[in-house]
Amino acid sequence: MEDKARKDTAKKETRRSSTSPKPKGKLSGAHAAEDGKDASPEKEKGIAEKVSQFRWVMCCLLFGCRLVCQANRILLGALLPIIRKDVGFSDQEAGQLLAAFASGYMLTQILGGALADRLGGKWILQLAINAVSIGSLAAPFAIDQGFWPAYWTYFLMGLLEGPSFPTAGSMLSKWIPATERATASSLADTGGSVGGLLALGGGPILATMVGWRSTFMVYGACSVVFCAVWLLFSASRPTGCRWVSQAELAMLIKEGVVEQQPVQAADVDGKEVLAAASLNKVLAEAVDPDATSKKPSKTKSEDGFPWRMFLSAPVLAVCYAHSVFNFGRYFLYGWIPTYYSEVLGVDAVTAGFYMMCLQVADAFVKLLVAPIADHLTSSGKLSILGLRRLLSCAGFLGFGGGLLLCCFAPNAFFVTVALVIGKSFASCHAAGFKTNYLDITRKHTGSVAGVGNTLATLSSTVAPMIAGSIIQASGWNAVFVLCFFVNVSGAVVFGLFSSASCIDPVVRED
Repeated sequence: MEDKARKDTAKKETRRSSTSPKPKGKLSGAHAAEDGKDASPEKEKGIAEKVSQFRWVMCCLLFGCRLVCQANRILLGALLPIIRKDVGFSDQEAGQLLAAFASGYMLTQILGGALADRLGGKWILQLAINAVSIGSLAAPFAIDQGFWPAYWTYFLMGLLEGPSFPTAGSMLSKWIPATERATASSLADTGGSVGGLLALGGGPILATMVGWRSTFMVYGACSVVFCAVWLLFSASRPTGCRWVSQAELAMLIKEGVVEQQPVQAADVDGKEVLAAASLNKVLAEAVDPDATSKKPSKTKSEDGFPWRMFLSAPVLAVCYAHSVFNFGRYFLYGWIPTYYSEVLGVDAVTAGFYMMCLQVADAFVKLLVAPIADHLTSSGKLSILGLRRLLSCAGFLGFGGGLLLCCFAPNAFFVTVALVIGKSFASCHAAGFKTNYLDITRKHTGSVAGVGNTLATLSSTVAPMIAGSIIQASGWNAVFVLCFFVNVSGAVVFGLFSSASCIDPVVRED
C-alpha cells in the first residue's frame, strides 16, 4: 500500500510540473542555451530591423573637427592684413608667423597617427581641437605682446593639431564599411573646406564690425562649444560606444570593420561596460566563461610601427599622390591671390571673393561625388580600386588642366572659371587617394596617413618657394606648366601602382 501511495504522489508531481507555466522573458546563461530561445521572435526581429546610424553621427563629428581645426588655422592669414596695420609686423615677420603653424604641424603627425592606431583617436582629437580653440582665444593677447609670443602660440597650435588628419583617418577605418568610405571620407574632408570658407569669408567681415581681437575670441569660443560636443558624443571605436545598437555592431562585424571579440571599455561616465561583438557573443560567454580570456593571434606588426609597409608600392603611391596634391593646392593658396593682384590688377576684396568661389565649388563637388561613388561600388558597377583610380586620375588631370588654362585666360573672370573647373576636379580626391588610406590598411591607418601627410606637408612647404623662384626667373606661365606636369605624374603613379587591397602583414606569432 505504501509503495502504491508513493507512486501516485510521484505521478501527481510529474503532472503538476508539466502543466506549470514557463517563466516569461529572456533566459540567460546556460539555461538560455539549453532552451534555445533567449527572446521572442518579435523582439529579435525588432532588434534586427533597428540598425542605428551612429557611424554617420561620428562622420558629422569628424566634419566638425576638421572645420574647427581648419578655420582656426586659416583665420590668422585671413586677418593678417588688418593685424599688420594695427601691430606693424614686417613682411619677414608676417611670413615667419604664417610658417609657425606648419613648422609645428609636421612634427607630430606620425606619432599622433601611431598613437591613434594603438589607443584610439577620441582623446587625441580632443587635444587637437582644444589646442586650436584655446590658441585662438589666446592669439590676441600673444600678438599684442609682440612677434615671438605670437610665433610660439601658433607653433604650439600646429604641434598639437598635427595628429588631426591621420587620427581622423584611423577613426574612419574603425567605423565605416568599405562601401561607405567614399561618402564618409568626403563628408569629413568637407569640414576643412567649410572651415576655410568661414575663415576666409567670415573672418575679415566680422573683423570690420567688431575688430580683429574680438574676431579671434568669437571663433575660439564657438570652437570651445564644439569641444564639449565632441567630448560627450564621440567614441574611438564602435565597441566602446554607448550609442551604437547591437544591430549596427553586428552589421559592422559582418562587413569586417569590427573584430568579432568583446572588449572591455569605459563609457563617458567612467562605468565599465561590456562592448559585445555580436548578440550571440554574450550567450557564448555564458556557456564558456573562458571565452573572453582567449587571446586572438596577433600579426608581428600589430604592436609596432609598420616600417615594412612603406616599401610597398601601394603605400608609396598614395603618399606620392598626397604630396602632388599638396604641391598644387598650396601653390594655389599661396600665389594665386598675388597673381590676381599683380598680373590681373584685381583689388584684395574682389580677389578674396574669387578665392571663396573656389572653396564653395570644392565643398559642393565633394558632397556630390561621394554618394555616387559609393553607389557605383556597392552596386557592383565599379570596383573599389577602379573607383579610386578614376577619381584621383581625373582630379590630377583636371586640376592640372585648369592651371594650364590660366596661361590663356584673358582676364580675372576667365582665370576664376579655369580655377573653379580645376578645383572641382581636385575635389574628387576626397573619394580617391584620401579614402585609399582606409583601403590599404586596417590596423595602421593612422601611421600610414601620418607619414603620407608629413611628406605632403613638406611638399606644401617647398611648393611656394619653388614657385617664387620660377616666377622671378621665367614668369607665371612657367609655373602653371610645371604644376600641370607635376599633376600628370601624380595621375600616372597613382593609376599604375595604387591598390584597394588590405596589405597589413599577415605573418602570425606563435
